[in-house]
Amino acid sequence: MTENRVSLQAIYDEVIQHYSWGNYEEAKKRLLRKKYAFLQKNLVLCDPEQFKEKGTNYVPANDAPIIRELLIEAVNDSEESMVVDWFNGRVDTSDSLTATLLFMQLKPLIMKPYIMGETDEVTMDEWLNTVSAAINHATARNTLALKNSLERFRNNSLPLDASISYGDVIATHEDGSRSYGLRGDRTGIDIRGKTIEQILDVVATQNDYFSVLAQMLELFDAHAKSRAKEQIVTYAMAKKAFEAEKADEAIERDSLASEYVIWYQRVHEFLVANPEVCKEIEEQTGASGLAEFFRMQGR
Repeated sequence: MTENRVSLQAIYDEVIQHYSWGNYEEAKKRLLRKKYAFLQKNLVLCDPEQFKEKGTNYVPANDAPIIRELLIEAVNDSEESMVVDWFNGRVDTSDSLTATLLFMQLKPLIMKPYIMGETDEVTMDEWLNTVSAAINHATARNTLALKNSLERFRNNSLPLDASISYGDVIATHEDGSRSYGLRGDRTGIDIRGKTIEQILDVVATQNDYFSVLAQMLELFDAHAKSRAKEQIVTYAMAKKAFEAEKADEAIERDSLASEYVIWYQRVHEFLVANPEVCKEIEEQTGASGLAEFFRMQGR
């Protein structure tokens, strides 16, 4: 152990002691190295070289007890655990409910060392924020709340779920056949340039409400892309000015956990999914390799 740092080997030893695995030490250390590699690649997204000295892997001392607790649970085969499944790559965190349940299991593991006086509150919060960002927990929580609101709205608006043809004038002919003399106006609602009150004045059916919601989401999507572009432009200009290779070069890391690094990875994924935006920003700022600049995973 060096000042303010703990070797990964020492953490592995604690986990092995916790499970009394002395007779299987080497095999269990290989297992723990594999689990730590998963944590590093999928959770903290740090550059391994930042925490290596003379071939030995270290972690900040305040991080060590949190990493220990995560690894203890990662290799816990005594009962069913979503954390174990996650470390084995069997948990789909793109599902909102799954991500929420996983965070509920990870949270007490991260809080325990602080409660026991082994780490500080800042480190605990950094890890909680990083885990939340890594598995999209905040987004998942908001998505579930929105789903619940939509279901509540769906049930409350059922009396307006009507297919009655208001305004239709129907003529019945001598042979019993019918035809429209006049069709009611079925023009869809256009929300552009209108206030909420003006929109609500013209909605009449459940379909009208859902049409309005769909248009609002389209506006949100376009607005979010525009706002994201504004932020990325600032980083692209800094990249060019300082000839930086990675977005996290300027971060002083006192902990493995960093929500900034997760955000950079999200920007990378956004640029890969929207190559036209990436190209536009590169042309605007003169920066090149922007998507790779923000890539944090797999280093």
